[in-house]
Amino acid sequence: MILPKIRDERFITVRRGGTLSDEDHHLLAIWAVAVAHVAAHELGAAAYAIRAAVAAAPENQKEEARVKERQWQLDQLPGKIRALVVDDQRLRNDICWSVFGN
Repeated sequence: MILPKIRDERFITVRRGGTLSDEDHHLLAIWAVAVAHVAAHELGAAAYAIRAAVAAAPENQKEEARVKERQWQLDQLPGKIRALVVDDQRLRNDICWSVFGN
């Protein structure tokens, strides 16, 4: 597993000892289903979707495709949990992108 073993309490519901409300947990789950339609893939849904968009793009538009797919994913976030997810992505960015063997 490439992610930290200690879970971020912001993503654990209050009833399980974290700080995430049930309402925000529900919003997060809806967003994840909308974006993470390939969640079973070992690379992680968001990274896989970006990689697939880049692979399908014409050679001269690959970077633009990566940016557009990432922005689409961010646009799907309900405003109430956007800062939480964006901060989590920032914290995990180096770890997650390292699976591509930059």
